[in-house]
Amino acid sequence: HSPGVQPADVEEVVKKGVQTLVIGRGMSEALKVQPSTVEYLEKQGIDVRVLQTEQAVKEYNALAAQGIRVGGVFHSTC
Repeated sequence: HSPGVQPADVEEVVKKGVQTLVIGRGMSEALKVQPSTVEYLEKQGIDVRVLQTEQAVKEYNALAAQGIRVGGVFHSTC
Protein backbone atom coordinates (compact mmCIF):
# COMPACT_ATOMS: atom_id res chain seq x y z
CA HIS A 1 0.00 0.00 0.00
CA SER A 2 2.99 2.26 0.39
CA PRO A 3 4.48 4.02 -1.49
CA GLY A 4 1.38 3.33 -3.56
CA VAL A 5 0.57 4.24 -7.15
CA GLN A 6 3.56 5.88 -8.80
CA PRO A 7 3.97 7.49 -12.24
CA ALA A 8 5.47 4.31 -13.72
CA ASP A 9 2.32 2.42 -12.69
CA VAL A 10 0.10 4.54 -14.94
CA GLU A 11 2.35 5.05 -17.98
CA GLU A 12 0.78 2.23 -19.99
CA VAL A 13 -2.70 3.66 -19.52
CA VAL A 14 -1.49 7.15 -20.44
CA LYS A 15 -0.08 5.79 -23.71
CA LYS A 16 -3.58 4.62 -24.65
CA GLY A 17 -4.71 8.25 -24.95
CA VAL A 18 -7.17 8.50 -22.08
CA GLN A 19 -8.86 11.80 -21.20
CA THR A 20 -9.62 10.77 -17.63
CA LEU A 21 -7.96 8.25 -15.35
CA VAL A 22 -9.82 6.81 -12.39
CA ILE A 23 -7.61 5.41 -9.64
CA GLY A 24 -9.14 3.11 -7.04
CA ARG A 25 -7.54 3.08 -3.60
CA GLY A 26 -9.03 -0.19 -2.36
CA MET A 27 -12.11 -0.91 -0.33
CA SER A 28 -10.64 0.67 2.82
CA GLU A 29 -8.70 3.35 0.92
CA ALA A 30 -5.41 1.98 2.24
CA LEU A 31 -3.59 2.28 -1.10
CA LYS A 32 -1.70 5.53 -1.40
CA VAL A 33 -1.40 7.60 -4.56
CA GLN A 34 1.79 9.60 -4.74
CA PRO A 35 1.38 13.34 -5.40
CA SER A 36 3.96 12.93 -8.16
CA THR A 37 1.56 10.54 -9.91
CA VAL A 38 -1.27 13.08 -9.91
CA GLU A 39 1.15 15.80 -11.08
CA TYR A 40 2.45 13.57 -13.89
CA LEU A 41 -1.08 12.85 -15.10
CA GLU A 42 -2.17 16.48 -14.92
CA LYS A 43 0.91 17.55 -16.92
CA GLN A 44 -0.23 15.07 -19.58
CA GLY A 45 -3.60 16.87 -19.67
CA ILE A 46 -5.41 13.97 -18.03
CA ASP A 47 -8.23 14.50 -15.55
CA VAL A 48 -7.50 12.39 -12.46
CA ARG A 49 -10.09 10.94 -10.08
CA VAL A 50 -8.79 9.17 -6.95
CA LEU A 51 -11.57 7.30 -5.14
CA GLN A 52 -12.46 4.37 -2.92
CA THR A 53 -12.68 1.31 -5.18
CA GLU A 54 -16.47 0.90 -5.26
CA GLN A 55 -16.87 4.60 -6.04
CA ALA A 56 -14.05 4.40 -8.59
CA VAL A 57 -15.80 1.59 -10.46
CA LYS A 58 -19.07 3.56 -10.53
CA GLU A 59 -17.23 6.67 -11.75
CA TYR A 60 -15.39 4.70 -14.44
CA ASN A 61 -18.63 3.17 -15.72
CA ALA A 62 -20.44 6.52 -15.71
CA LEU A 63 -17.65 8.21 -17.65
CA ALA A 64 -17.42 5.34 -20.15
CA ALA A 65 -21.20 5.52 -20.68
CA GLN A 66 -20.77 9.20 -21.59
CA GLY A 67 -18.26 8.26 -24.28
CA ILE A 68 -15.28 9.71 -22.44
CA ARG A 69 -11.94 8.03 -23.12
CA VAL A 70 -11.46 6.76 -19.58
CA GLY A 71 -8.89 4.45 -18.10
CA GLY A 72 -8.89 2.76 -14.74
CA VAL A 73 -6.26 1.64 -12.28
CA PHE A 74 -7.90 -0.27 -9.47
CA HIS A 75 -5.78 -1.17 -6.42
CA SER A 76 -2.90 -1.81 -8.78
CA THR A 77 -0.29 -2.87 -6.24
CA CYS A 78 -2.01 -6.12 -5.25
